[in-house]
Amino acid sequence: MNVLLIDHAPFFGGAESFLLDLLSALNRDEFAPTIVTDPRSPVLERFRASGAPVLTTPLPQINRNPFFLWRLLYAGARLARLARAARADVMHSFTVRAHLIGAVASQMSGVPLLWRVCDDTMPRWAGTLFGRVPRVIVAVSQYIAAYYPNLRFAGFAPDGARPPGAISRAAARAELGLRENDLVIAHLGRLVRWKGQDVFIRALARAAQTIPNACGLIVGAWHAEDEKPGPLGGGETYFRKLRALAEQLGAPITFTGFVRDPGIVYAAADIVAHTSTAPEPFGRTVIEAMIAGRPVVAANAGALPEIVVDGATGILTPPGDDAALAAALVSLLISETRRAQMGSAARVRAETEYTLDKMTWRMEHFYRLTAQSKMENANRD
Repeated sequence: MNVLLIDHAPFFGGAESFLLDLLSALNRDEFAPTIVTDPRSPVLERFRASGAPVLTTPLPQINRNPFFLWRLLYAGARLARLARAARADVMHSFTVRAHLIGAVASQMSGVPLLWRVCDDTMPRWAGTLFGRVPRVIVAVSQYIAAYYPNLRFAGFAPDGARPPGAISRAAARAELGLRENDLVIAHLGRLVRWKGQDVFIRALARAAQTIPNACGLIVGAWHAEDEKPGPLGGGETYFRKLRALAEQLGAPITFTGFVRDPGIVYAAADIVAHTSTAPEPFGRTVIEAMIAGRPVVAANAGALPEIVVDGATGILTPPGDDAALAAALVSLLISETRRAQMGSAARVRAETEYTLDKMTWRMEHFYRLTAQSKMENANRD
């Protein structure tokens, strides 16, 4: 089965991590994947390094300007020609832009389309207008399925996490410049305001007053394209404000920047914090932390309550509440036994629900389901 994986990739994020993980585990005896992306994609070389064939076609920004319809039709027609030339059996789109362009291409080419909806940025009008085209629509979480009541979801396909690497706690801490007796809370995520790094800094400053050897890691890089106001923005301006806030409050924080292998961070950490101030559509770093056996303190919103079992695999706190977050951190920092119990329960849950194999099995099932419409049409012909 020839599967086109369509991703416009303005930066390397969760959708791209999912795509590359899927490529690594897909059954190549049954599925032949090809990546389709924009020729200007900053992830192009990383896609090529995956070993899968990579095709490029313009995937322009789609918005409601006077050229909206022309851009959409042009991009869809180009993608349709590419899909026919590649003898695609299924198209799988990863982002809102790819969903809309893919819907036009599917109508023009007759190649059935699968949407995997993994964020809450699709305008309702777009879902209503284009949501009838995909043969199959799957959601990354129950939160996303509830967020789009106008879409007909066939099921769920959450991310899967790789098992932790072989690096030891001592080696990971040495690589990150941490002391053996530090109690380490890690925060991983893109440096944008809605990820709540400022909440984490305030909470850690509070916790450190009770736990003197507590320290925090903020793992993630700022990007120039995020230099804009509002919760979705961030960039260098936000990074500088975070550093100034940490200095002002005396919070023991290390800013690591981008870390290519987050497994090093999980190996070094005692706790992982997830502090989004807006509902999180899924929470990839949460399942990565859990499969590494780390308890997670997370915001009680979006899909996170689906993943973290409060009081068993971690602790849920109100979004944006640094006092509640600090109290939850302290309750774990003072008890190595409780951290170990929660970490063990977190690993069991992740190994049951969020493995790479389970993620791939789900997607292979939905590819077969999507391809049925093409096979049914061929049988009728």
